[in-house]
Amino acid sequence: MKFRYYTNLWFLVVFAAVYTGCSTPPEEVIKVVDKKADENVKKLYDFLATSDTLGIMFGHEDSFAYGHGWKFDGEEYTSDVHKISGDFPAVFGWDLGHIETGSPVNIDTVNFEHMKKFIVKAHEMGAINTLSWHPVHPSTGGTTWDTTVVVNQLLPGGALNDKFNGWITYIGHFFSDLKDSKGNNVPVIFRPFHEHNGSWFWWGDDLCSVEEYTQLWKYTVSYLRDTMNVHNVLYAYSPNIVGSAEEYLAKYPGDEWVDILGVDVYDFPHYGIKYDEVLPKNLDILKSIAIEKNKPYALTETGYLNEKPERWWTDSLLEYTKDTGIRWALVWINLEETQFYFTYPGEASADNFNEFYEKDETVFASDLPEIY
Repeated sequence: MKFRYYTNLWFLVVFAAVYTGCSTPPEEVIKVVDKKADENVKKLYDFLATSDTLGIMFGHEDSFAYGHGWKFDGEEYTSDVHKISGDFPAVFGWDLGHIETGSPVNIDTVNFEHMKKFIVKAHEMGAINTLSWHPVHPSTGGTTWDTTVVVNQLLPGGALNDKFNGWITYIGHFFSDLKDSKGNNVPVIFRPFHEHNGSWFWWGDDLCSVEEYTQLWKYTVSYLRDTMNVHNVLYAYSPNIVGSAEEYLAKYPGDEWVDILGVDVYDFPHYGIKYDEVLPKNLDILKSIAIEKNKPYALTETGYLNEKPERWWTDSLLEYTKDTGIRWALVWINLEETQFYFTYPGEASADNFNEFYEKDETVFASDLPEIY
């Protein structure tokens, strides 16, 4: 735990005093996609909307589920982040891919019943949960990366609309099952149909029109919120790397359909990506749009694949994200010894991650003020 925890508590105390003294009712102040959102969802959104001075919350995908050379044993809650720093992420990422098929495990072999427990555990330690979705191809049954055109068939009147409804129903039941020890719904952030400005997923840029993509987004949100009465969700929109605000907003569903703005930017030198140029530019674009729309924003996916430069955490990730106002930065999975985006004991950047951890600008689970 770092000293800034107490200063942030002081900030929230002052904010709460001002907030509660305001004559406008909270339900009018907190504007979220779901007008019937649970109270904890509103509190989470309120926290994200006002936490720009807190620092950058560190996030990691599947942190409880597995790591470099280990998998969850059904009892001990650990993570590679904890093995290095002695602390846990402030933001936990998960993926719902394959839930739509009725599979007991997700795209990365995480058991969905375990995932529910992981989400509740993270919530009860004060952390935040965000979920993406890499579904199979609705028509062919292939992977998310099958680029057969299909989105128009999922919408009302389409041949696969009933099937798609069933898919969303699986997700709705999963969200509704998330209960804390007091029986309250656990709030989560749902980030569907991400990186849509690329064309590697079946909902990608060249595979559906602006109207089809925005209809797909609105239909999914509406089905969860209005048809299934799921009210413990915030909705995040996150393209991949963009070159302009116009590109970022090209398939934006509208302010009334999005709670949080994000962008996915990886440090992939093997693809010719210059992280020191691309990340600052994208965060500048994201920040300008978020300020204009008055929405919280985040680096929703990032990371450096496998063995990292020794000082990557402080000299790249922190250097290019500090003072940007992003609420969190989430690095991807440590699925196996040939695919790891975080570090692990003995890896070249492990010591530098501890430097990153100790920085005042970074926020981990033990640094978080009480959100709820």
